[in-house]
Amino acid sequence: MVPKKVKDHLDEYINQEVYVQIAIIKGKEKGTTHSAINKYFISNHFKDLSEGRPYDHFIEGLKDKCLIKLKDSPMRNKETNDEIIKELQHKLNNLTDDELNNTYWEIETGEFFSSDQIKELEDDRNNLIEKLDLSKKGDDVYQAITSFCKSYEILCQKKYPEAPLPLEILKSTN
Repeated sequence: MVPKKVKDHLDEYINQEVYVQIAIIKGKEKGTTHSAINKYFISNHFKDLSEGRPYDHFIEGLKDKCLIKLKDSPMRNKETNDEIIKELQHKLNNLTDDELNNTYWEIETGEFFSSDQIKELEDDRNNLIEKLDLSKKGDDVYQAITSFCKSYEILCQKKYPEAPLPLEILKSTN
């Protein structure tokens, strides 16, 4: 199972990207949030999102950090106080080559992944692609995008309670 910390990281990234793009469109067009979301659907950003690119980028980054690549690294035995590096060193020094070949390190969250967990991320990507297929479910896609924006506003309210929210999605839906 993919660690919650990583799922939250990906969700926050996607929600923020969607929110910012729609806020930019709304600001440029001086229109409503609804019209900004509709314009977002014809943007390259939405095309990338609906093709699963945020997941692809994350997965490619993981695959690039397979621990087998660090097998002969001089950092295996360097002194450090960093707990994450200590855990990495422990894995490098104690896992078999087969295990190293099936262990990936996500630097930003400090989490380690297996091929099965990468497969789970690929399934999540495929679910996102299905969810954002405008040709099948236009209104459902609008609701999904609105949901991303709501989630981002909830996060912003927690982190930055005084900051203005340009879309005011939560105000318009409550």
